[in-house]
Amino acid sequence: MTDFLATTLNTDVSNTIKTYYDRVLLETMESELRFHQFADKKPVPKGEGTSVKWNIVKNFDMGRILTEGQAGTVSAGRNLSTLAVSAIVQQYGDWCPVSDVAQAASIMDVGKQAVERLAYQMAKTIERVTANAIVNGVSTAGQNVQHWFKTSTEFTKYYGMTSTISAGIMTVSATNIMAVSDIKDAVYQLKKQGVKPYDGKDYIGILPTEVAANIAGDSTFIGFHQYVEKGVDNLYNGELGKVYGCRLVDAPEGPVKRGSNAGGTASTMAYGSIIMGKGFYGAVEFFGEGMSTHMVKGATKSDPLDQFSIYGWKANYAAKTLNPSAGLVLWTGARETTAAYAESANSGLRHEDPSSY
Repeated sequence: MTDFLATTLNTDVSNTIKTYYDRVLLETMESELRFHQFADKKPVPKGEGTSVKWNIVKNFDMGRILTEGQAGTVSAGRNLSTLAVSAIVQQYGDWCPVSDVAQAASIMDVGKQAVERLAYQMAKTIERVTANAIVNGVSTAGQNVQHWFKTSTEFTKYYGMTSTISAGIMTVSATNIMAVSDIKDAVYQLKKQGVKPYDGKDYIGILPTEVAANIAGDSTFIGFHQYVEKGVDNLYNGELGKVYGCRLVDAPEGPVKRGSNAGGTASTMAYGSIIMGKGFYGAVEFFGEGMSTHMVKGATKSDPLDQFSIYGWKANYAAKTLNPSAGLVLWTGARETTAAYAESANSGLRHEDPSSY
């Protein structure tokens, strides 16, 4: 005879546990996101292959001089047109097996610990993919992202992917650190280009942690507690403060590169800070159907005695620069004494921007 009560209880408990771990993963991961929070988000496409598409509405040219008493011709009016920008959705994920002995003997909730580590890993992965799409992105409709490189005397400006401007990276040293005035110059450059503020009021600056540490020590820096009214304005994840109408966010996965002749020394690293307005880049909305968490339990041929539970995550994701004119990348040095290493290096030190994503 089938024990319906036992079956129902086991199913209910399993569902409850998975729901709990889903919440742990989402809460842990979401708090770590910096770049993704500012993206123009699209849902994962259904029945449209592996491509996600954004339609960017083009601006009109200047208005006309009208002639008194002469009606304009309807056919001569402006036509709304859009620019289609697409990206290929990739699948990312990882998993962690946990033995039954570890779960039984540990004084901690081993499953929760595994899920929290996976959530942190997932956030780092999504952040790195998004940052790389901005910095290394291909051109859109003949336009390229602006890259500014700070030298000892000025900013050298290039338009193009970083693969074509390695010479600019070589001009940056640890002494060419970010200053508040550099952010001011970037903001006014965006204003000259007609870029709208991200939220209708302020622009956004996403700074690598090393650069954020330099800016926070500037005497003209305004901490967020001085302009955010509790219960009225919301802070962004990682928000530090504001300068010249630009709200600054600390991004641990912010871009960092080294020149071809730089080796791994800290003095030759270039850190990329993104200063942007509305519509600069887009990304897949991976919450919901774009992301799934997994908890695999039960005996199988490969685990006949049910000695392992497997916790994992999977995400369908893509990011893309949408309007290259709506943002720019400031490459500067930082007061950083630790060298950066290739992503394959197995260390806890800061890694340089990899090519693997």
